[in-house]
Amino acid sequence: MSRSMAMAAAAVALVAPIGAASPASAATAAVASAATAAAGHAGVSTGAPEVAWVNTNVRVAGDSAFVTAKYRCSPATDATHLWVSVKQGGTGLDGEGSGGTAQSWYDTNVTRGGTWEEPGPEIPVTCDGRWQHQTVEVQRYADKQPLERGAAYVQFCLYTIEGEQVLSATENRWATAKLR
Repeated sequence: MSRSMAMAAAAVALVAPIGAASPASAATAAVASAATAAAGHAGVSTGAPEVAWVNTNVRVAGDSAFVTAKYRCSPATDATHLWVSVKQGGTGLDGEGSGGTAQSWYDTNVTRGGTWEEPGPEIPVTCDGRWQHQTVEVQRYADKQPLERGAAYVQFCLYTIEGEQVLSATENRWATAKLR
């Protein structure tokens, strides 16, 4: 299994709803806190990635939608995996595997020319230890309906590999889909 595929598999296993008290999220928070303290200043990260926020508005233009977030990751990062998803309609959209039951589902796997099982090439992210703002395009799965104006569930998940360690940061939230 390639390093990229191993990271994607680990990323899928670590995704959890925001606010869920899981060992993975607690460990990630502890690593990030210790790394920031070790750096000697709060402006540069040297540990686990962090997501400060995801914009509360998702811009929708047909089969594409755009999600903006603020994140940072360590310059020691060997590889990254960014997965962003926007879902609408149905119940339990914050649950594992809910994309299959959502009425509308856009994500970065489609944008990269891949599928849920076989994501395409990685989305570039800047890992220099400083806070970054990035707008990410997600595209609609062909068997799903287009997003409509209103509430949508957004997941912004950043995974990094440093040596043999897979580190993660996620921000999952309800946002407002705004049509162009």
